[in-house]
Amino acid sequence: ARERKYAPAQSICNSARMSSQTAKKPVSAMITLGVETSGLTGMIALRRDGELLTERELEHSRRRHAQTLVLEIRSVLDEFALGSKQIDTVAVSIGPGSFTGLRVGVVFAKAFAWAADCRLVAVDTLHVIAAAAPDDCDDVSAVSDAQREQLFVDRYKRVSSCDWERAGEVVVRDNDDWCREVEAESSPGFAVSGPGLMKLLDGRELAVRMLDESLRFPRAAAVARIGEQLAERGMFA
Repeated sequence: ARERKYAPAQSICNSARMSSQTAKKPVSAMITLGVETSGLTGMIALRRDGELLTERELEHSRRRHAQTLVLEIRSVLDEFALGSKQIDTVAVSIGPGSFTGLRVGVVFAKAFAWAADCRLVAVDTLHVIAAAAPDDCDDVSAVSDAQREQLFVDRYKRVSSCDWERAGEVVVRDNDDWCREVEAESSPGFAVSGPGLMKLLDGRELAVRMLDESLRFPRAAAVARIGEQLAERGMFA
């Protein structure tokens, strides 16, 4: 996602300064903030020591506005008596996806990480989608709409129960070409997923396993979880 300078996150750090002075984080606690703004529904999530504390959906009518993101994160920090300086890592979904939504999320995350002096992790959105696959699926072609009858496509393979690795690079494929390719797949653990299926399947049948619609859209909880994994490996933005 292309980025422009924006600094609303400073207001969170300023407003939370008093609570950060009184709410001391245990030495062992690792807190991760996840930000997902690539799709129709923006979301944020908070994890502590590998456990999900909360996940919130941004108000739909204003999800593209950075001020909504600021207010929701401030509310989450207040709810758990946390100051911004107690966040260890901010993980942000970086697309492919909506340019406007991604710009808001990425620029906010950069500003927050700078103001809170915490680590920044960039999480591929199609990785987030693939990682939502059920246990009987270990190979996913994840897609999002690239407009003009095309798809952004990336492929991920499971390496452990909670870990996936990319099997190639993000490419742009014509809808028809991608459909022919995935329909020719014979692996029993293979499936397709992603928000790109919504428009693609309008009036079209696809002879391949498709993950349930509830699994096709990225969630902030998964962004935060994958962000933790990447941070443990030192893969910072």
